[in-house]
Amino acid sequence: MRHLVDFLQIAEKLECEYRLTRMSDGAQQAVASHSWSMALMAIVLRPYLKNPIDMERVLKMCLLHDLPEAIAHDVPLHEQNAEVRAQKHQREADAVAQILSVVDNDDMRACLDEYEMRTTPEARLVKALDVLDTGVQHMCAKDLQYIGEYADNFYWRLFFDDKFAKMFDFEPVLRQVFDEIRERVVTRLRTELNIDVEVFRK
Repeated sequence: MRHLVDFLQIAEKLECEYRLTRMSDGAQQAVASHSWSMALMAIVLRPYLKNPIDMERVLKMCLLHDLPEAIAHDVPLHEQNAEVRAQKHQREADAVAQILSVVDNDDMRACLDEYEMRTTPEARLVKALDVLDTGVQHMCAKDLQYIGEYADNFYWRLFFDDKFAKMFDFEPVLRQVFDEIRERVVTRLRTELNIDVEVFRK
């Protein structure tokens, strides 16, 4: 049982790892909270999905996809370039190896590999939920000022422009939810900060 407790001790670190995105109370979002939110979205959206999915597989990937960050840590997207992404990928691969050396679990290994490959409907849905949850956090953030604080309107372009929106078109309900989230962000930027998002689209 020692190895199982060792694994739980590693996994707990995901609750101590924080993302750049802010919650409605102004606190940073924990990575574990992000994973939970994705799983909850999967459950709520399932009746509206047009494509059949293995829900158990989806939930496993939601909960496991960022587990390597318990060791490798998160890197804010605006800090990532090609070199940083390569280093991040290697650190996460090393973290997966470390985790699986503690708890040898073939299904966990397969779930992590499946998410990275993005070749199954389940993995594609989980990736969409991954970025959709970030949109939810932008919508709920106590202060949206940061949306315009990074070079070339980075976070707007990354999470709300029309090119990005197309990634949800494989499941109409995802696109509908995304469009509603974007509209609420647009409204908040206009009413709270007097920002017309058309300036981001130029």
